[in-house]
Amino acid sequence: MKVLHLPAETGTGHNMRALAIAAKVRELFDEPEQHVHLGSKSSVFTSMFEDLGVHVHLAPAERDHANTSQLGRSFDWTTYVSGYLDRTFISGDKMLNAVALIGAVRPDVVVSDYNVAASLAAELSGVPHVLITERYDFTLGQLDNDTLIDAGFTVADTGEVDAIRSSLTTMFDWVTRRARAVLTDKPTVERLDRGTPVFRAIAAGNGHFVGPIVRDACAAEPAPREEVDERFGLAGSPYVVAGFGGTTMFTGNKERLLANYLTAFGKLRAAHPEARLVVIGRQEFTEDVDGVVFLNYVTDWHSLVKHAKAVLSPPGWISVTEMAVMNAPVAYVLSGRDEYHELEAMRRLALLGYTTVTEPDAAALLGILQDAFDAPETFVRRSAEASRAIAPNSNGAEVAAKLIGQVVAEARAHREPAGAA
Repeated sequence: MKVLHLPAETGTGHNMRALAIAAKVRELFDEPEQHVHLGSKSSVFTSMFEDLGVHVHLAPAERDHANTSQLGRSFDWTTYVSGYLDRTFISGDKMLNAVALIGAVRPDVVVSDYNVAASLAAELSGVPHVLITERYDFTLGQLDNDTLIDAGFTVADTGEVDAIRSSLTTMFDWVTRRARAVLTDKPTVERLDRGTPVFRAIAAGNGHFVGPIVRDACAAEPAPREEVDERFGLAGSPYVVAGFGGTTMFTGNKERLLANYLTAFGKLRAAHPEARLVVIGRQEFTEDVDGVVFLNYVTDWHSLVKHAKAVLSPPGWISVTEMAVMNAPVAYVLSGRDEYHELEAMRRLALLGYTTVTEPDAAALLGILQDAFDAPETFVRRSAEASRAIAPNSNGAEVAAKLIGQVVAEARAHREPAGAA
């Protein structure tokens, strides 16, 4: 079996899912040949895939979507389609590059992780494709114009934005109908998802909620606390993990959130002077703040999270699924309403029962930290109850790998002439 993984290039979560599935394909099938195309954090992920025996193909250039503003304040065809989507998800350049790679590798199946250009390339190339998606539609398909305006965008021509929305949904609907299987790690919330392409795929039997598509390490026992202390300099203190990385629409939101994290933590230490804060931000830090450990990116953060008093995290879906499997004591934080691409996730997480806060000031963050330190049983219980909906099992990657294998087997059987042995 020859598998070509084509994760979207906009964030590390797509790479993480591809990595988890590749590990299970290697485990479940006899001598598979696997390839992956990396366009995000390739310096980190190349060795991780190569350790699994996966052939790595690198994008000509890598763009860091965590540290560059993606949008302007005006929401229209030029800023959104030409200025953003065309260089991230649906460009002709990306599609033709994928067609060329498919032609060179000649895979039995293309596994596209929310990479619409890859799905289109697979269909053009006549190769079966499986769509892995954390979204039930393009993000804009689940947000109306009033939501965009409330988030601070200028929508001068609502008809034009409506046309963008309907065009994207038409495209995504076509991709889900053409995919041999549509696999999602996001549980359905009917009031949010009814009428979306993935909801329809699930109803038709072609779509499947498989559970968290995460690495086995998420469910493993954590390293001893002593090892975590030594690695991160925590000296046995109770600590909070705070994240603010990932794909960012406006870098000012990240900067403001970091400032509020530090202010809230400083006030927490008035009552809990032994507390520590671990900040993970997808960037290099020059700050030196007492009690604070700054980290750029941590691929193996599971033990760090499992020993934490609390985790404050953006709602990037791979982080959500990993923390659900780890049963982490987590609250979800969105740095700005204009981070439009995560509004749907925040709505879903709130409906599932998590503590969520959008555009928090230091006082709101301090309230969450005080709950975690002063009423930990309640904080942990609320998070655990919500996590059960996201992680009814911990082997979504295994379910996905088996379904990918089934797609390959069915495609091979279809190609065989009648009466073939």
